[in-house]
Amino acid sequence: MKTRVIQVDPVEPDPRAVEEAAAVLRGGGLVAFPTETVYGLGANALDPDAVTGIFRAKGRPADNPIIVHVSRPEMLRPLVTSVPPSAEKLIFRFWPGPLTLLFPKSTAVPDIVTAGLPRVAIRMPDHPVAHLLIDAAQVPVAAPSANVSGRPSPTSASDVLEDLDGKVDVVLDGGPCEIGVESTVLDLSGAVPRILRPGGIPREEIAEALGVPVEVVSAEGEVEGAPPSPGMKYRHYAPRGEMYLLSGRPEEQRDTAIQRAEEILKNGMSVAVLSSSENVPAYLGLKEKFPGLFHVIELGPRSDPAKIASRLFSSIRWADKLGASVILSESFDESGLGLAIANRLTKASGGKILPPASAHPLTVLFVCTGNTCRSPMAEALLRKVWTDRGAPRDLRVFSRGTGALPGIPAAREAQAVMKKRGVDMSGHVSMPLLPSDVESSDIIVAMTKAHKEAILSRFPTAQGKTFTLQELAGEVVPGDVPDPLGRGEQAYEETAALLEKALELVVPKLLTHPALPKEQGDRSASGRSASGRSASG
Repeated sequence: MKTRVIQVDPVEPDPRAVEEAAAVLRGGGLVAFPTETVYGLGANALDPDAVTGIFRAKGRPADNPIIVHVSRPEMLRPLVTSVPPSAEKLIFRFWPGPLTLLFPKSTAVPDIVTAGLPRVAIRMPDHPVAHLLIDAAQVPVAAPSANVSGRPSPTSASDVLEDLDGKVDVVLDGGPCEIGVESTVLDLSGAVPRILRPGGIPREEIAEALGVPVEVVSAEGEVEGAPPSPGMKYRHYAPRGEMYLLSGRPEEQRDTAIQRAEEILKNGMSVAVLSSSENVPAYLGLKEKFPGLFHVIELGPRSDPAKIASRLFSSIRWADKLGASVILSESFDESGLGLAIANRLTKASGGKILPPASAHPLTVLFVCTGNTCRSPMAEALLRKVWTDRGAPRDLRVFSRGTGALPGIPAAREAQAVMKKRGVDMSGHVSMPLLPSDVESSDIIVAMTKAHKEAILSRFPTAQGKTFTLQELAGEVVPGDVPDPLGRGEQAYEETAALLEKALELVVPKLLTHPALPKEQGDRSASGRSASGRSASG
């Protein structure tokens, strides 16, 4: 079969061009055409042989029912035995549009259309080309998506030809589809309306129109026998590459993608990430590091689910064209149109979901001179304040001295004032500052300006992450943290109180300070443990 492509204006299609395609439908042939959701592969819904051609061209399982498309409300009646009031209400509100309703079928509908089930799925598309085609054909049109079964749905004529060139008679090329995900399929037969496939009409709008709650059937549910709706039983939208769905907060998804991608790329495999607009800049480092192997495909901003939906299937197909062995897709909020996006991503990935990568503990290093009083007290107090505050991140905190001798216990007075605060410092021994300490720290806190200068003179790479406590805590620390050594227990008590007050102010800053690394990949490069246990200094 030679497939003919006919260009049509999507807003004002030429009736003569569309009539050619309509004649093909009347003659029992197959026509791919645009709708507001995706391209459909149409045949005369009243002709069993024509509908068989759809299954043959797509490689579609025979127990997967097909949606019937009409162009006018009066076309509905001959196809069904009844129309409940709730359906009439939704038809008035949402037709033409991306809402498919299930009805008890009449004998006019061949069993092959419904996979032998007693109900038929019907919708009225909201696209000038689709309307004109159905009107001109003068028959209802059975039309699943115009792709090989299991592949991502087509949102352009080129997508259709990629899968079905030579398998269909005509492709009406009306440009890209607007919505980009299929219609919502709604079952009104039970006590509670059920969405069998989320789509272009959100659940919230249907519930508002009906005035009752609406259930959603899980995308991962098991279906025995013929499914009541397309998209319920078989894997759909699958790319050629192995696809995984990222979970967690947007920043966690980003960090997980970077970490997993780098592991895969080091093995010479190619990776594509389907990214929100907000996270795209974070992936540019991997693009530079692995040119030609790492690809970022922008779906759109998280605030615009309509744009994400419109780009979803074309982005999955583009990842295939880039030759991606592995596709990592960010996930999105499931309210509104986001529910359909989540459904399609779950189906495309086969339900393979990557949990957030373990957050690396925030690593803080305190530095004084001998590492027997000020810095170990600050270490112990930060750990206590962090725990008391219930800070939402693991902490690793330790201390060192710029002139420390190794193995000296904490000063007796320091241990005494810490014991009053419920902190045991008896296990602390002093350690000198080493290059590995500086390298492994996210942020370094010096007790005095002289300590900061000493750190930076020895370790220039610590610039940007080394601060005095006064710089972090502000006016509560009037300058350098005073050294209590040799001045009695009261001096230690005053220093401890100052540290405690300062660290109460520092904790929230540590969680947001720009000196802290933002990328999981950067943090993991140091090879530090992610156990979250504190190290004693």
